Formats: sequence, C-alpha cells, structure tokens
Amino acid sequence: MNLSIITINKNNSSGLEKTCLSVITQTCKDFEWIIIDGASEDNSVSIIEKYSDRMTYWVSEPDSGIYNAMNKGILKATGDYLLFLNSGDFLMYPWTLEEVFNEIKTCKQADVYFSDCVHNDYDVIIYPQDINLEFFIIRMLNHQNTLTRRELFNHQLFNEKYKIVADWYFFITELIQYNISFFHIKNNIAVYFGEGGISLNKKERLLERETILRELNISRNNFSLIKILKLTKYLMPYGLYKIYLLLKGHLK
Repeated sequence: MNLSIITINKNNSSGLEKTCLSVITQTCKDFEWIIIDGASEDNSVSIIEKYSDRMTYWVSEPDSGIYNAMNKGILKATGDYLLFLNSGDFLMYPWTLEEVFNEIKTCKQADVYFSDCVHNDYDVIIYPQDINLEFFIIRMLNHQNTLTRRELFNHQLFNEKYKIVADWYFFITELIQYNISFFHIKNNIAVYFGEGGISLNKKERLLERETILRELNISRNNFSLIKILKLTKYLMPYGLYKIYLLLKGHLK
C-alpha cells in the first residue's frame, strides 16, 4: 500500500514534535509525509526543519482553517490512501504502519479502512464492524484513525464551508452518492489528541451537523423507532443518557 501521511499544524510546536517522532520512528518506511503549517508564530517551523529530510513536502503559509490546510495536503499527495495525522496526534507504536499494512493485505479491498479511536487519555472509542448511513446520522469516524482512498477526493475535497465537521460531511456524502465501502481493521492506527480547536466546539459541531442533515434532506425522523432502537448499539460506548436523548428527540 502506498500511503500519504498529511500533518497540519498551527502554533502547536510541542504537539508537532510528538507527531514527527512517531512518524520518523516507524519500522515501515513505505509512505510519503506532507506537512502543511499555517504560518505558525511559535517554534513549529524549526521543528519542521529539524525533520525535513524525512518529509516529501512541507510549507508554512497562511490558510483559512483546518480543512483548507488539509485540502492543500490532499492536492500534494500521491499515495493510494491518505492518513490525516494532525499535530499532537501520534501513531500508536513504531511498528503500527507495518502491522496495519500487513493486516490490510489479508482484508477485502475497501475505500476506507478504519480502526477504533484511542483518545490521548487512552480512552478507546469502539466502532461497530459495519459502517452505514445510519451510523453517520448520529456518529462519525475520526480522520486520525482512517485510511481513505485518495481517488475519492477526485469527487470532492473537504467542503471549506464547514469549519468543524467537513470530514463528516465528506464521508456521509460519499456514502450517499457513491456507496463507498468501509472496513474495520483490528490494529489501532493513532492516538487522537482531542484538546483544543475543533474538539472543544461541541455546540458548533452539533449545529453544523444539523445544518448538513437538513441540506441533504436527512432527518432522524426518517428512521422508524425500530431502526432508532437498532442505532443504540452505535451509542453504547457513550452511555445510556445519549441513547435517551436520541429517543427523546425522535419521539417528541
């Protein structure tokens, strides 16, 4: 598998170095590495220059947000699959990519390979084996734990109209329009650094998701109560209270 790792960063030099160290120590070297820095004013550029001999491409220039930076990385990528490993995120182990690549060789081909999500406090978000539209109605995949076929971005880049959930919009529209395939791999890919930035904007994230669902003419009420009850398996890792909120929203 030819992989492109895309790392975006802005004023997070300590997190960036953690990410860099996890990439350069991989036992498998069959990947390209792209860093897009948003004209950082801290020590980030020095960190990039420190490891630049291991990078395929890097740039430090102003951008209009996280998805603008990710799109810049996509346009530079040449790998068959893309992994978005933002500054602060890090690959699980030095042998992670080697094990992931070996596992994928034995799996059926998919547009998106994904693993469970490991948070930086090592709390694990367990995803179901089957990913479908019903899953995306109430949940999402973290891009730090997905390998996405680069050719999908020929359909569309991340929609920069959305500042928080453009990756969720990408997956849900690709699923609706092209019926893309997902495969759950056993080897966890990365530890997700979920502090600051997008991760804290919970209210704004929910508002963007609701706006998108309305624009796509998708409503939770389109699903029967039986289907909603089936969906609770996707919420179990989050607890019974969220299941209650979903049912309450469906029944009112």
